[in-house]
Amino acid sequence: NLLGMRELEDEGKVMALSDYAFEVPEEENKLINLFKVNGLTIKSKQTTASRYKLLKRILWNTPREQFAYMAQRVLEEKIVELFKNAIEETGLKDVCWAGGVASNIKANMRIKNLPELRRWFVFPHMGDGGLALGAALYVNHELNGIKECKLEHVFLGPEYSEKEIEDSLKKVKEIEYERREDIAEFVADLIMKNNFVLWFQGRMEYGPRALGNRSILAPAYSLEIKDKLNLKIKKRNWFQPFCPSLLKEEVKKFFLDLKGLDKFMTMGYATKPEVRERIKAVISLDGSTRPQMLGDENEKYRRLIQEIKKQTGDGIVLNTSFNLHGYPIVCSPEDALKVMLETKTKYMALGNFFIELR
Repeated sequence: NLLGMRELEDEGKVMALSDYAFEVPEEENKLINLFKVNGLTIKSKQTTASRYKLLKRILWNTPREQFAYMAQRVLEEKIVELFKNAIEETGLKDVCWAGGVASNIKANMRIKNLPELRRWFVFPHMGDGGLALGAALYVNHELNGIKECKLEHVFLGPEYSEKEIEDSLKKVKEIEYERREDIAEFVADLIMKNNFVLWFQGRMEYGPRALGNRSILAPAYSLEIKDKLNLKIKKRNWFQPFCPSLLKEEVKKFFLDLKGLDKFMTMGYATKPEVRERIKAVISLDGSTRPQMLGDENEKYRRLIQEIKKQTGDGIVLNTSFNLHGYPIVCSPEDALKVMLETKTKYMALGNFFIELR
């Protein structure tokens, strides 16, 4: 709120802005002692109102980036302390994590690398929706004794038939379209010619991350296309990074701190310095990124990235959610066409139909 952002909406922007600050030594961080972790309890000496006044005074002579950095460090340090205490107290080293703060990929990266952890999983719907499903799983266990439910993918939303898609296309006069069996390869070729493409396939993703069914795709190496995409459709703050999807067999080529695979874009990873120039459109200033590591769960999307690998040697693509800034991810063909027309985006793949603006 003090940084001029929306509460319960823009916390990720604070995290992104913190990358652009000079490092503040822990002993000089005026926010670090606002909270204390006692066992599994987090305590503050201040009330919410008095803490707000204190933060306002500190911000008065602190650059915004520095203020964001200090806040992010407080979160990381205190949450690591809390997790260590929880593991020690419970003896549980296999941890699943969800809730609003679980969207903070920098904090997740710190937790992931704790030596105390054995297995670590951030639920795909890492916001409050994940807590709702966790509660349902708990009740299912209590009532029916069901201990687990394997989640191979999150393509759990609505799907539209070819007839439904084509019926929607016939209503729009401003477009031309054709059906293509090679849609994945065709779109990959367009991306490699320095374009971004709207990509709508199959069942919609559950949760806040587009994982290759309601995505906007662009080359991972092109800052020019990244900026065009941001100006034309996403209209996000300049300091917010985009993220990649890559083939799971490529992960060792790109990342330093692997600890399992992340299919759901929930954690930050540090990239190797030697690859950063090739993927500069999908990394933060500090060289970290939030990747989707794609296995066999999305065959058409996998074909597209494999085609990009054939052409570039790197099986990776910029992937951001298919929506206008401030709006939900598109669900239906009508939603997708509305965004295409409103933003005057030239290319879109809707199922096996390739669409181009006239």
